[in-house]
Amino acid sequence: MVDASSVIQGYITRGLMLSGDTYEALAEALEIPADAFAATMEKWNGYVAEKNDPDFGRTSFASPLDTAPFYAVKVTAGIHHTMGGLKIDTETHVLNANGEIIPGLFAAGEVTGGVHGANRLGGNAVADIIVFGRIAGEQAAASIK
Repeated sequence: MVDASSVIQGYITRGLMLSGDTYEALAEALEIPADAFAATMEKWNGYVAEKNDPDFGRTSFASPLDTAPFYAVKVTAGIHHTMGGLKIDTETHVLNANGEIIPGLFAAGEVTGGVHGANRLGGNAVADIIVFGRIAGEQAAASIK
């Protein structure tokens, strides 16, 4: 098992994580108002102690964030699914730009396009893999008989 502190130190060394021995020090590293950050942290710790979050109605609470050092990491949106890819037909044949079957080429999973419509839910890839994987396998096997 990897020691969590060595993982955190690796992130700090690579410049991916900031740390501070106080709320104010971390706020300074984050370039945000120290007094507002400290007040927010103290407010959160009070909610944890009371097991009551009147601001957002949270009903589950982690441990209080009151033991230094404190860490922060920038989290931004990332693309994990491009909502596109190879166009397929109902038998998982890959279609070219003219909508024609590319002989011997089948696709399944998130590489396929036009499956989810305008949105995608996190668990949908499981269905892509299983449903289209089976169809693709059957079609590929049938194509070589």
